[in-house]
Amino acid sequence: MKFYRNQEIEELAEERLAQLALLLGHPLSPPIPIETLAEKILGLDFLWEEIHELPGEIIPGALRPMEHRIVMNEKHRSLFQDKPGFERSTKGHEMGHWDLFIDKETLEYPTLFNLDDGSPFLRRRSDSGEVFTMQRLLASPEGRDLLREIKSRADDPDEARAVNRYAAAISMPKEMLREDALQVDRTQWRNLYSLAKKFDVTISALTVRLSQLNLLYVKRDRGQTVLYESVEDAMGQMSLGF
Repeated sequence: MKFYRNQEIEELAEERLAQLALLLGHPLSPPIPIETLAEKILGLDFLWEEIHELPGEIIPGALRPMEHRIVMNEKHRSLFQDKPGFERSTKGHEMGHWDLFIDKETLEYPTLFNLDDGSPFLRRRSDSGEVFTMQRLLASPEGRDLLREIKSRADDPDEARAVNRYAAAISMPKEMLREDALQVDRTQWRNLYSLAKKFDVTISALTVRLSQLNLLYVKRDRGQTVLYESVEDAMGQMSLGF
């Protein structure tokens, strides 16, 4: 699996956003129309349907590379409705898998293993063949152990980091977010929630993105959360005993 540096991910996201702005014929503004980016720039479409999950597992969305499609899990539609920004972050996450890790010439995705019948097992696919296979594996202790092993390997930290960074970079473009963030007091949660609403992202996604850009430092100590506008600001104030 390819390893991406953060700068590479940022540059690819900026390239995709520039392509989208050129296509639309005007500069972008928040919230970024990431669905249009997916469809017109990446060549993906969207489908809502139920995705089979392991016991205790929640899969908000999945990528079907061979179909050029992102599937949103119908089981969790209410969760998307109740948590603003979560649907967009899920779509951005799957777009990151496509743009960063799919070999477009062969449409080969890094799979975990092949079944005896030769069909690839993709943990996040939701076609009927997978459901049958999942039920077959869940029916025995050995199959359940195998699925637990697959799950641990599927959650590759480098890939998760890369696709999450990609999702953040297309939803909250660096310079666009910086311009807006510098105009507000970032030590106040109400201002952060206003920014999250403007960019149509979750508050957690916003705070992570601001931290990545050194526009926010969150200090947690003994159940208390203190916000600083940068790492330097935090170090300065803590050295003064504030």
